[in-house]
Amino acid sequence: MIDLHQGDCLELMKDVPDNSVDLILTDPPYNISRDNNFETMGRNGIQFGDWDHNFNQVSWLTGINRIMKAGSSIVIFNDWRNLGILDKKLDNEGFVGKDVFRWIKTNPMPRNRDRRYITDYEFALVATNKKGKWVFNRYDSKYERPKYSCSVVTGSKRFHPTQKPISLMEYLVCRHSNPGQTILDPFMGSGSTGVACVNTNRAFIGMELDCDYFKIAEQRINEAGKKAVKEDAPRTNR
Repeated sequence: MIDLHQGDCLELMKDVPDNSVDLILTDPPYNISRDNNFETMGRNGIQFGDWDHNFNQVSWLTGINRIMKAGSSIVIFNDWRNLGILDKKLDNEGFVGKDVFRWIKTNPMPRNRDRRYITDYEFALVATNKKGKWVFNRYDSKYERPKYSCSVVTGSKRFHPTQKPISLMEYLVCRHSNPGQTILDPFMGSGSTGVACVNTNRAFIGMELDCDYFKIAEQRINEAGKKAVKEDAPRTNR
């Protein structure tokens, strides 16, 4: 089941049925946009657009427990400065922060090497519902670090300035949910979470405010669905 909606997630989530979502995996605005000279250094800058200014980091989480199943999880990518307020809000909404996951970028954006460390990571806060047993599918018999390494999306495959790699989203989908379960992304962007869900046999609910990004996401997710049907490829279940 693929269910896509264009509009404000604050309104759209009111129509999501009670106790229907197993996992929220999302990448909301970080409020980190600012002017810089990265473009002169051969990479894109971090002035992403109006949508990445003055975003309320926690309003969309108000009442979130209503739509979440017992034992559900939430994985939220964000800037490290916002993790504390997200953790506090999630606790108030019936979730408990469990881990901070790291995406290690193998091709990070350059910086002034005489002044700063290079930023070769992004964080995601992992929280679980206080009711029920949450899903955590192990990939290894040993203790596993909360990290995944892959490159930033570039070139013709990059449709959104903060686009997450499909392989990264597949990794998290498979780690924190089981085949057939329902994943919600209230900030769908160009649809990488949705593509990951199609590729791993999960149901997906996607929401996106921007009309142009919604069309891109819709096309990418539909193409992934057609490819899966045509190839009849085995679905991922790590």
